[in-house]
Amino acid sequence: MTHDSNLVGQLDAAEDTYKRSRLRTMQRVALGLLLAAAVLFAIARSQHGQHPAWAYLEAFAEAAMIGAIADWFAVVALFRHPLGIPLWHTAIIPNSKASIGANLGSFVENHFVTEEGVAERIRQADLAGRAGAWLRDPLNAGQVSQALAGVLVQVLDKVDDEKMRTRIRDLASAELGKLDLSGMAGGFLDTMIGKGAPQALLDPLLEKLITWLGDDANHETVGEFMLRCFAIENAMVKSMVIGYAPKVIGSLREQAIDVRMNREHPLRGRIDSWLADSALRLKADPEWKESVARYQADALRSAELQAMLGGIWDTLRQRVKADLQGADPAIAATMRQIVQECGRVLGADPAVRSWLNSAIETGSAALVQRYRGDVGKFIEQQLAKWSKEEMSTRIELAIGRDLQFIRINGTLVGGLVGLLIHAVAGAV
Repeated sequence: MTHDSNLVGQLDAAEDTYKRSRLRTMQRVALGLLLAAAVLFAIARSQHGQHPAWAYLEAFAEAAMIGAIADWFAVVALFRHPLGIPLWHTAIIPNSKASIGANLGSFVENHFVTEEGVAERIRQADLAGRAGAWLRDPLNAGQVSQALAGVLVQVLDKVDDEKMRTRIRDLASAELGKLDLSGMAGGFLDTMIGKGAPQALLDPLLEKLITWLGDDANHETVGEFMLRCFAIENAMVKSMVIGYAPKVIGSLREQAIDVRMNREHPLRGRIDSWLADSALRLKADPEWKESVARYQADALRSAELQAMLGGIWDTLRQRVKADLQGADPAIAATMRQIVQECGRVLGADPAVRSWLNSAIETGSAALVQRYRGDVGKFIEQQLAKWSKEEMSTRIELAIGRDLQFIRINGTLVGGLVGLLIHAVAGAV
């Protein structure tokens, strides 16, 4: 910032030096014409009576000097007292510094900073179109994405993590609590049945069961399962069940093979019917829906799920920062694509471009209406910081060179008027 301020100061000083040099040059030209008129007057005066032409030159030179001195006085009187003499109504600009600041501020805010003027300028500028063209440039898009990535890192560093965990946990819990899990499950079953998914899932399960039942090593496990199911403790009955198990297993295996091979097997239809009935009850049975909602609420209140929901923020924060601080951040690349896409949309879609221009125009008009009075005060306050001498010098450097043409024109026009008056007087 200090370096930039120094550079701006150096540029301002160089510009002032250049303006002062041009002003001095024009002042010398105007003074030179006055001196030339004085020399001409002296020569013509000395040759008075030698030839009628000298009388005309004398009249021209005399009027030219009067015009040059009068306009010199007028120009100098704007900025200072001529010859340092505090004549009345001289040094107009420094003596009127306060009123100039107020009038200039009022003039700018009433004639330049107006809602209509600003809106018209924005309308002509097509800011949305320019912004689109600028954003489409890969270099600009990259700079914008890098700036956004930097801002995002700073935001993540300054965010209160505990508050974010609580907010995300509460928000996620509230949204999950609104879900109709019973209806969703019923709809999911309907979709599965419509696509034939239950039968497609049943086939590999049957194949696994057939293979498992066909393995003799698993028969003892089946027998023990039967004993546990019927709670058989009698040793003789146990022996009978274990002995009868291979036949049961074989029968089960044959039944499984029959179901697997027969696409029209009644068991397949009963499975679809059972699932369809379950789907209907999940969607319409109040008891089922209430039961699912109760389990849903209990699950959401569990410490494990609450901790998992709260941890979403920590995981998200860590992954985002790790990506942004990496060698080739994916988020920054995505931001760059989004920025370029915004530029492309602004360039290709007249409706979007018109909408954005209208929004900028409306917003700018509102800002002008709100702060227009401050513009005049700002100008007045800035000018109030200048001393009388500084204000006079700055204005003179800005317009003083052009004012010297008044002196030059006054010299020439005054001389011509004097010549005309002498000619008319001589003819009468």
